[in-house]
Amino acid sequence: MSSAQWKAVPARDVQVVTSCEVRQRFRNCGQPGIAICQYCGQSFCAQHGARLADGQEICSRSTCQRKKADLERHFAYKEGVGRRNEERRCGEADCDEWPGGQCSKCGGLFCPRHLEQREVEQRRSATTTRVRGSLCRHCRKRRNLWSQV
Repeated sequence: MSSAQWKAVPARDVQVVTSCEVRQRFRNCGQPGIAICQYCGQSFCAQHGARLADGQEICSRSTCQRKKADLERHFAYKEGVGRRNEERRCGEADCDEWPGGQCSKCGGLFCPRHLEQREVEQRRSATTTRVRGSLCRHCRKRRNLWSQV
């Protein structure tokens, strides 16, 4: 077979689904898996997760469900920050100060009072490095949840 006949398959379409790995009391469920959770990377059955219409695959583990809810809140938050930034205001609600810096995570613009200098992870391809960055309050609060596996 020549290389012209090979078709690239998106990584998302290539999955090895094993039995459900969701814990029940002292062991895994063991039912046939239907998908792999996009947050924890473990297989789940129809009883312990869902394949959503928009292509998301999320298991029923509490951490994964919290991550899904957090992302929904995060996108709404970014919209609000963007609207305030368009008016040349700090991204923090009820602050009318002029933005003086940018959050390293959400990209929103904030006044110096609403940014905190922190060590953040920066990912480029397969490499993760720790660098000094600025975080808004919202992104700082999200760090604990997203550090959980």
